[in-house]
Amino acid sequence: MPEPALHFSVIFSLSTPWLGVKRALMLSLLALLPDLDVLLHIHRSVSHSIIVLGLVWLPIMLVVYILQRNYFSLVLLCFLSVLSHPLMDLFQAYTPILYPVLNRSLWINIDGRLSTSIDGFKLKTSLEVSDVQTVFTPIELLDAPLFTSSGFFISLLLISTPLLIRIRDSLKTSSLGSGLRGIEEGGGSPLRSITDTPSLSNVGGLITKDMVTVVIPTLNEEESIGLVIDEVVAEGYRNILIVDGYSTDRTVEVAKSRGVEVVYQRGVGKAGAIATAIERVSTPYILVMDGDSTYDPRDIERLLKHAWSYDEVIGYRSNRENIPFLHRIGNRAISLAFSLMFGKRIRDPCSGMYLLRTDIARMLEITSTGFDVEVDIVGQVTSFGRVMEVPVSYRKRIGRGKLKTWRDGFRIIMAAVRVMWLYNPVFILSTLVALLAIPGAVILLQQLMLRHLYGTWSIGWSWLGLILFIAGLQGLAVATISLMLKRMERRVIQYMIGRNLRQ
Repeated sequence: MPEPALHFSVIFSLSTPWLGVKRALMLSLLALLPDLDVLLHIHRSVSHSIIVLGLVWLPIMLVVYILQRNYFSLVLLCFLSVLSHPLMDLFQAYTPILYPVLNRSLWINIDGRLSTSIDGFKLKTSLEVSDVQTVFTPIELLDAPLFTSSGFFISLLLISTPLLIRIRDSLKTSSLGSGLRGIEEGGGSPLRSITDTPSLSNVGGLITKDMVTVVIPTLNEEESIGLVIDEVVAEGYRNILIVDGYSTDRTVEVAKSRGVEVVYQRGVGKAGAIATAIERVSTPYILVMDGDSTYDPRDIERLLKHAWSYDEVIGYRSNRENIPFLHRIGNRAISLAFSLMFGKRIRDPCSGMYLLRTDIARMLEITSTGFDVEVDIVGQVTSFGRVMEVPVSYRKRIGRGKLKTWRDGFRIIMAAVRVMWLYNPVFILSTLVALLAIPGAVILLQQLMLRHLYGTWSIGWSWLGLILFIAGLQGLAVATISLMLKRMERRVIQYMIGRNLRQ
């Protein structure tokens, strides 16, 4: 049989140049999944059938395609990686590749030989397909090599080659980055720095209304945008920027008639509008609020009172009767997931009203494309800065809503996971491992029940449950430690920032 080392190294060498080391490592580990059937004392069971694997993976791909189409290609690659295992076994031993459609295990033998004699060279090739009845018989002893001498050398070459190439490319990139920094320090770089933002050193803790730009993303908000602009102007804010997502109604005409600046966004979705605004704003602060009249401009002053001490101030929607019921449940679930992942309680990470320091906003790497931009932003700021919430009112919206409950809710959760993967990947991985304790505990309890009720139990299932349960407990411990370290890191950063401000 192909050794597990070869199963791993072949996928790793093929995927690393295209996907990078982290994703290639994930795909390579998935390629080993079919051999987990040895834990049940059965080798080459239904886990080696492409029919069974396809039926298991099909609903997963269907759900991802409907809810988060951007990840469909990655899920498809994961399926192909798992599928590579039985396909490689097919050329080494009898494999139930088409079970249960075909109840025969197949073995494809391809042979090529070169013989030499006084008559010259002769090349012989053969292709033979053998089959036997498929019988899944429990094994008493499995003595299969993890790797052999030749297989180890081949696996080492397959793994080391793409790694060396990635290291070489990283060194080149690092050298190029050092050169660019040297040019910038010498004054010859055209690169824009965040220090271009007006300095806050002379503010003295008092944030005036002229120091903030009110950014309003719009898309077909003809019915409400005029009222929103009038309310913002009535509160004394003169810097107003409308970022339109190419509305098909009279949104732009209504906004321009109020004498405010209107620009068309680059990119798509609300995230594109926010990114466009960050590039254009010249004031020290950015206040983002929706253009559907759900947020009251009178609440902006609440956020400004805390702007001097925090990098982001979020308007927490204290009254929730105007939020649809399913959205309220989803928002609480997202808030809980976000708070667990980042170790900081954020009650309303999806709020459409929030205040950002412009220099901090220009440091963000916005990778989202839609309504998940708020979670993307607060996740990044929470990782290296200071975030707080103040209560604001939430009114009934004017016009038609654009948020899709299930699709956008899933995208928002995935945005939080993506940000956590960037800033605390240990917590994500250890949490996934911790979940193994649940099926482990179920299996152990089931075996314990069988042992006491019927006097029979399975050593294979018991070992599987024990391994899963122990691994889950270890994952839980690592996740807890990672959260403690993250909180400690955030406190150290806040202490250093506070000390610099006092100086």
